[in-house]
This record gives sequence, C-alpha cells and structure tokens, in this order.
Amino acid sequence: MKVAYMTNAWGAVVAHCGAANNANGAYYLSTGADADAIAGIASAGYEQIEIFDGNLLAYEGREDVFQKLLSGNKVSLLAVYSAANFIYDDILPEELFRIKKAAAFAKKFGATQIALGGGATRFDGIKEGDYKKLAAALDKVCVIAEELGMTASYHPHMGSLVQSPEQLDKVMPHTGIPLCPDTGHVVLGGGDPVAVVRKYADRIKYIHLKDVTGDGMFCPLGKGGIDFPSILDILRKKPTDVLYAIECDGWNGDPAEGARITREYLKSKLNFS
Repeated sequence: MKVAYMTNAWGAVVAHCGAANNANGAYYLSTGADADAIAGIASAGYEQIEIFDGNLLAYEGREDVFQKLLSGNKVSLLAVYSAANFIYDDILPEELFRIKKAAAFAKKFGATQIALGGGATRFDGIKEGDYKKLAAALDKVCVIAEELGMTASYHPHMGSLVQSPEQLDKVMPHTGIPLCPDTGHVVLGGGDPVAVVRKYADRIKYIHLKDVTGDGMFCPLGKGGIDFPSILDILRKKPTDVLYAIECDGWNGDPAEGARITREYLKSKLNFS
C-alpha cells in the first residue's frame, strides 16, 4: 500500500535527552523499538514509513542496520519528521543545522519528504511578529530541502505557535512552504480539516491522516469523527499527486492492530489499493 505509516505509534513520544542542553540536539524520539514498529507496519500491508529524526539518527555509523530493517520488511523510507522553535534568532542556525543533518541522513535511504513541525510559544505570550519569524525560518528550510532534492512541508501541531486555523492563516501568506495538515491536530486546534484542506489544497503535497474521537483521543482511521472521504475527494481532484502518511500515536490499543484497522478502512472506504 503506497501510504506511509508513522513509526511513532509504537511507544511514547519524547524529546532527545540532549534537547535540554543543545538546540542542535533537540530531536524527537518515539520510545518503541524501531524493529517492532517497522515489522508491525509491514505486516499490516504498508510499503512506506515516516520516522522521527531522533530515531533515524540513532543509526549514524550503522546505516546497514537500518537498511536491513527496511529491506528485510520490504518497506521504504518516505519521510523524516523534525521540529524546531524557529522564532529565536540566536539558536536558529543551530536548529537549521539539525534539520539539515536529519534530512540529509534520511535522503541516504531514499526519503523525499521532510515533515516539519514547530514554532515556539513564549512564556509571556505570543508576539504577532513571531508568525513572520516562523514563516521566514520555514523558507530557509525550503532552501535546505531543495538543495537535497527533497520537499519540506509545514505540519501545524498542538503545543506550538500554530494550533488553530486562524494562526495558520497568519503564517501561510508569508512563506512559500507547502502545507502538511495533520487532520487530527486540526480538530484539536478547533478547526475543520475538510475546510483547511479545501482552503490550502493547492499547497498540499504531503498530508498526515489522523483520526480523533469526540473526547479528543487519537485513534485508527474510521474510529473517530473525521470526514476522510471528503478530504480525499478534494485532494484527488488536484492536478498533481498528493503523498499520504498515517499517524496513530497516543492510541491506547495495540499499535499493530491499529495499523491493520486503518489499512482496512483505507481499502474499503477510501479506495486505496
């Protein structure tokens, strides 16, 4: 199935232990075993994965180990996920270095996509100028991606500067970066994912499909309330293809079973082969 599945469904989502000391080491990590995640994704019928930058860079110097995980499970690496503060001038070069390092390493394994979260919120509140700072930094990442022959897309996220559709609208006019909506985070940010996808369809090259229940819990696709058929109807009418990834982190069920439930939904309701 040519839909990627994010490995962060296995284990908890945490920050790298070096994040507190070094902006250039503030990687994301999922605590589950990569081998279990990749095997579970493959056994559910997926052919591609997305992985956090911190999990991926753990294979520096032992690239053969990660390549065997991919080839042994007959999956490929589509995307790496990174994030940064982006609004603090002094540490921005450190953050861009970190993102470039992760992206270049992902490129070695054939990845074409950088899913990019971030945009810090200050302790004393958001400054309106932060949206333009974020936008300018995102454009810098686009240059990095282009130099690597990759595509960077901005992924708004809860707990960041851009949670709501209104906040997204304050950033997107000031940057040329494509948008990677996460349908579950759009809902938690008070928005309608169908409306967001419709508004920004021409800027979507890569999207995270994530379902969410009425009480705000992430879940396998089809077990929540998001109108995925309408979202896919919009995206499939675009003149250019869109790449898709599934996220199901934070679900309290078995992650491999969640991957299987979602695969059946993709086939039966969304017409993915």
